[in-house]
Amino acid sequence: MMRLKTARVWRALLAGLEVAGGGMASVPTLAAPPPSADKFFALERDVPLGPKIDRFDYQSLDPSSGRLFISGMSIGKLLVFDTRTNKLLTELNGYPQVTGVLAIPELHKVYASVPGDGVGALVSAASGMAGIGSGGGQVVILDSNTLHEIARVPGGVFPNGITYDPDDRTIFVTDEFGKGVTIIDGEADRTIGRVELGGLIGNVQYDPITKRVYAAVKNTNELVAIDPKSHAVAVRYRLNGGRHPHGVAISPGSALAFVACDEDDRLLVVALDSGRVLNSLPIAHRPDVLAIDPALRRLYLASESGALSVLDIKDAASPVVIATFPYAENAHSVGVDPKSHRVFLPLRNVDGRAVLRILQPKT
Repeated sequence: MMRLKTARVWRALLAGLEVAGGGMASVPTLAAPPPSADKFFALERDVPLGPKIDRFDYQSLDPSSGRLFISGMSIGKLLVFDTRTNKLLTELNGYPQVTGVLAIPELHKVYASVPGDGVGALVSAASGMAGIGSGGGQVVILDSNTLHEIARVPGGVFPNGITYDPDDRTIFVTDEFGKGVTIIDGEADRTIGRVELGGLIGNVQYDPITKRVYAAVKNTNELVAIDPKSHAVAVRYRLNGGRHPHGVAISPGSALAFVACDEDDRLLVVALDSGRVLNSLPIAHRPDVLAIDPALRRLYLASESGALSVLDIKDAASPVVIATFPYAENAHSVGVDPKSHRVFLPLRNVDGRAVLRILQPKT
């Protein structure tokens, strides 16, 4: 019960910060009924994940094992789903909450962001947000084969998004409310640095072309580039054409970033070498998690409003929205298997049950 209450407090806190930053945009009026998902996807199956829950968060697929790691944020569990047998392998327990998750096959490790829970954690978080404390969040490191815990390292106030720099074998974890990014040595399993960004931080991604890490800073409306070698801010790009950037994905092979802005429901295309916004297009209400199928050149965007958007990114600088349709309440997390092209939507409540909905695109 305490976990659920704390999760609600976090959401209320975040909502308050969003309102303070300018309020949420209204839901756009549709000129025509939205298309049916059946036109674009075949429903492969709904896999039961237990009783209904408050909230799922990020997902990460380990292509070497076919294991899909799903953050059960509000229940404090990391779910491990076998995409080859279509079975829930196990639920890793004992976490107050789980937000971000990233499987790194090269290291044979899985990283999970674990914010604190309970009254003590809220006090710790409040002091961290006020700049007088470091927070009680952690990053849990697991062996991806045995699923045994290897280590825990400090994660700040509210650890969240995670990305990996393969050149330096370092992991970058956003501290959303702590206004910084934690840097972890992927071999030594210890914290080796922190970059202060000075604002509420959304997701983070590494670009192999520019060889920089990019984090969305929501209340300053920036995409900040971090130099992975110096552990310092390289440049700050002011984002025009969208407000409150949160979700980030890197277009394969083109040094372009897709940035989802959840205050005015816009998707930006940003040139990473210059910071220039090449495109700004309307998207579903409160866009959140993005996932890319490189072979099909498709971008999937799941929104807090429960809508799923499908975009053609053959011309990455000018993405085209193929369809946006309501799918399920709060279905704001999406994952994709680049080999089978299956799309994964963890849904918190379908007739009183949590399920993993698996879709096969009709190509």
